[in-house]
Amino acid sequence: MIYGIGVDIVHIPKFNKAVEKWGDRFKERVFTKSELEYCKNKGFSEQHLAVRFAAKEALFKALGKGMNFTDIEIINNEAGKPELNFKSPISNLKSHITLSHDKDYCIAQVVLEDRNQTPR
Repeated sequence: MIYGIGVDIVHIPKFNKAVEKWGDRFKERVFTKSELEYCKNKGFSEQHLAVRFAAKEALFKALGKGMNFTDIEIINNEAGKPELNFKSPISNLKSHITLSHDKDYCIAQVVLEDRNQTPR
């Protein structure tokens, strides 16, 4: 059963201005070390950071509440598919995530399923 759906779009140049303004302090509050390392090793690293920010915002919308940004990590599985990794598990929820970025914009969508609810 669907628990929540969240979507977020980020204007990458605006995101980059925030990163420039707040620097490492901003990055350390929003991203885990492994996320920063992953993005640093990618071409167009700002797109990869921005889409991870969008994913975390989309998750907050799907949950209906906020959390610490670094309690959530966007990882890629062996096939390259993005997945949500929770530092404090939300055991009854299964997550589905999709990310996309192109030039100036990126978007993320998160769908959460409640494992304890069965459809009617």
